Amino acid sequence: MGAPVEDETPRLTDEQIERYSRQLILQEVGPRGQERLGAARVAVIGTGVAAERIVAYLAAAGVGWIAADPALHRAVDPAALDVHVAPLADARSALDVVIVTASSVASATESVATWRPRAAATLWIADGLAGALPPCPRCAADATTQAAISTDLGALRDALLGPVIATETVKTLLAIGTPLAGRVLAYDPADATVTSAAAASRPDCDCARA
Repeated sequence: MGAPVEDETPRLTDEQIERYSRQLILQEVGPRGQERLGAARVAVIGTGVAAERIVAYLAAAGVGWIAADPALHRAVDPAALDVHVAPLADARSALDVVIVTASSVASATESVATWRPRAAATLWIADGLAGALPPCPRCAADATTQAAISTDLGALRDALLGPVIATETVKTLLAIGTPLAGRVLAYDPADATVTSAAAASRPDCDCARA
């Protein structure tokens, strides 16, 4: 007898098919992609507007397990979505993606170094920059020029960058599109500009081995 044929019947419930109907019709997602999102494990490190947007968008996309600071749990209604929101202490085992959000490049770099070994992919936001390893936040900052802006504008900036990184996370989980790694995206709300530039790791930086 030959090997059993894998069951190709979607394992989504009727409720999930209705909830994610707009994603299921996308060639890049489909039933298998939606199942992959449901099985994914993602950790969001940090708090604030960007982190809150990321958690909310990933939960709405159907990512099944998200570890985050308790302050971010309010961004998700577990009763209305197929998601388990866990404390960061539960993110000890292997993760698919780690996302680091920080108010400074220095703190983001430190968090990336701490959490990176636990995940297959690492994305980050710091000081108006967004990227994915490699490069790390410090290497990316060295390759770009980002003007200081007011606190109020910083919140607006993070409100835009959060969904960008959430989208990049979904792309990473589904292995679709062009990854952000090797580039850094910068948003300046003062003059409404979004730029994307190549950013290589410094030869002496550990992020070069990502």
